[in-house]
Amino acid sequence: MILKNATICDESKFQISDIQIKDDIIVKIDSDIKENDETIDCRDKIVMPQFIDLNIFPKNKSLSRKNLESLAKKAKNGGVGILILNSNTNPKIDNEMILEFIKSINKELEITIYPLISSTDNENKLIDISILNSLGGIGVNLQSSSSSNTIDKIAKYAKMLDIPVFVNADDDLGGVINYGEMSAKLGLPARNPLSEIKEVAKILEVAIFYNIKVIFQTITETRSIHLINEAKKTNPNIFCETSIHHLLLNDTACDGYNTLAKINPPLKDKKSQEALIESFKNNQIDLLTSMQCACYKSLKEQLFEQAEYGIDTIGSYFSLIYSYLIKTNITDLQTISRICSKNPAMILGLNCGEIKVSKEAKLMIIDINSNNTIEDSPYNKDLFGKVQQFI
Repeated sequence: MILKNATICDESKFQISDIQIKDDIIVKIDSDIKENDETIDCRDKIVMPQFIDLNIFPKNKSLSRKNLESLAKKAKNGGVGILILNSNTNPKIDNEMILEFIKSINKELEITIYPLISSTDNENKLIDISILNSLGGIGVNLQSSSSSNTIDKIAKYAKMLDIPVFVNADDDLGGVINYGEMSAKLGLPARNPLSEIKEVAKILEVAIFYNIKVIFQTITETRSIHLINEAKKTNPNIFCETSIHHLLLNDTACDGYNTLAKINPPLKDKKSQEALIESFKNNQIDLLTSMQCACYKSLKEQLFEQAEYGIDTIGSYFSLIYSYLIKTNITDLQTISRICSKNPAMILGLNCGEIKVSKEAKLMIIDINSNNTIEDSPYNKDLFGKVQQFI
């Protein structure tokens, strides 16, 4: 296959070239490839590596064939070719049968789903991570509020198996909205910023001591980001992720008890959102996530405190990024390719995420002149840029 006249965009290049692919591998990149292969004309289209999202839940956190098939279809529409599935699903990803189930579904999908392994089972007993890792568990989830003994043992497992630990930094003391003016206005229980910051500081010391690979999921506090970037000087295998929603929205979206904007962690105030954007611009954030966690509409249409957390936007992920981050000049497509493709591929040890000879051709063709729409979300309905095709 040859992609002709493509505007190639990854972290290292933005140029018009042809791409030749054989057996799913990029074999040649040149200005005018002339061979008798199937050809796709990509004139006026952008070709980028597919996105990799490291922080995903199926609908209602329910692990079923129907939910994973639906999730895969939405992900493809949003430009996400590889999903990392959090383990805190129902049922939890804590045994061999669940991993075999996910593996069997993977064979039928146009994208790839990698599961994370739960730290503990439903009886709060430590999982045999080495067995589940050998069966395809690509990393391990860790709640920072776990016991010191659990945290220590998970760190030792990660060190022994050389696998990444995905950390949810939260002390589990509750709160359904950000601590600030909006929580006071709405009279809702608020989450203290220290619920994240002190947990990040704790796990950072463990990551440094054991020299393990740690991904902090959906970080929202600039103090946490500062601590993580300082820790990188000692252990460069520590990574900071935030969500597209915390960059694009603030807690005013929750005004009027709008449960569509109820996500976990909660949206920050405008000042904190602006500080988070500055951290993003200064390359202090390594990863971006759609934080996909859809739920039934009926579970959103409740009192704010009782309504489910979650947001269903992965099907418009690229369009959100292009409309709100690229067109507004907050960042550029090459930076997006780094944090959405190259960095996660590097963390997971995958041979993709870049458009280079010998890399897997996990690519997408994008029409930035096409419009897209999004429903049932806190965002404006009309968006720009659309994923046209997966390669």
